[in-house]
This record gives sequence, structure tokens and C-alpha cells, in this order.
Amino acid sequence: MAELIERIKEKVGQQVQASSLYQSATTWFNALGSRDQILVKALSALIALALIFTWTLQPSQAAVKSAESRFNKEFKFHQKMKENAHLFAGSGSNNTGSFKGSILSLVNNTAKAKNIALKRFEPEGDKGLRVWLDQVNFNSVIDWLELLEVQKGITIEQISIDKVSPGLVNLRAVLKA
Repeated sequence: MAELIERIKEKVGQQVQASSLYQSATTWFNALGSRDQILVKALSALIALALIFTWTLQPSQAAVKSAESRFNKEFKFHQKMKENAHLFAGSGSNNTGSFKGSILSLVNNTAKAKNIALKRFEPEGDKGLRVWLDQVNFNSVIDWLELLEVQKGITIEQISIDKVSPGLVNLRAVLKA
């Protein structure tokens, strides 16, 4: 492998030396005085360093700016979620059991009040209910979940919300009384 690389280097070197541009540049360089040759070598090295610096630094600076932008966006989102965490946090034992009747009737009635149709539901243990919603308005779902948790004392044990299209989501959740 090393021999092949050496042969390629030698062949490319021979082709470069045979070119008329190389011949004229060599003749011009050899005609210069020793101080001028040093100056040309220094300028060539400086130009080479500038090109290398530009080709490596510019993409890395762009990547850093992109990462900073992404970080700031994610940080703002995190802060917003943190500020609104109280809307989704379990309300503890203060509200639990604050309603009379079955969790199914409460969930169904509040869903109807928010214009949400339960696609499917099934009991989950003694005081739980697993619900499925398909293609429902995101804002209505959030309002409904807040109503259930804050006013009715229902806790959200598990939740999965998937975006279907702008403004519409699918929801899978386990609710506990």
C-alpha cells in the first residue's frame, strides 16, 4: 500500500514538474534574489495558513452559533415548561376523591363539555381509567386535562401526546381518581 502511494506521489510530481505553469513559475522564482525568494516563501506559507484557517475556523464557528441557537431555544422551552409545571403536577391528596360517582362518568362528562370525543376507554385497576383520543384539538385537550386535575382531583399517571397535524393530536393516558 505504501509503495502504491509513493508511486502515485512520484507520478503526480512528475506531471506537475512537466507542466508549463510549473516551469514558468520555477524560472521566475529562480530569477529572484535570495531576499525576494524568502519573501515569496513567507507569503506562500501565510496564504496557505490563511486558507487552512478559513476552511476550518469558519465551519466550526457556524456550528458553534447553531449549537448556541439550539441551546437557547431548548432552554426557553424548558423554562416555559417549568413555569407551567403546576398545571400538570399532581395536586396531592387535597383534591383526590373530591368527586362522587365513577371516574368514567366524570371523565366522559368533562370531555363532552370540552367538545372532546373519547375514542376508547377501559378501566385501569380500582380507581383508574385508560383513555384514547384521536385527532383532537390540542388546546381543548390541555384545558380538559387541567380541569380534570385541578378542579376534579383526577391525577394523570401516564400520558402520551402525539402531533397528528397542526393543532391536532392523539392522546393516550391513564387517569386515576
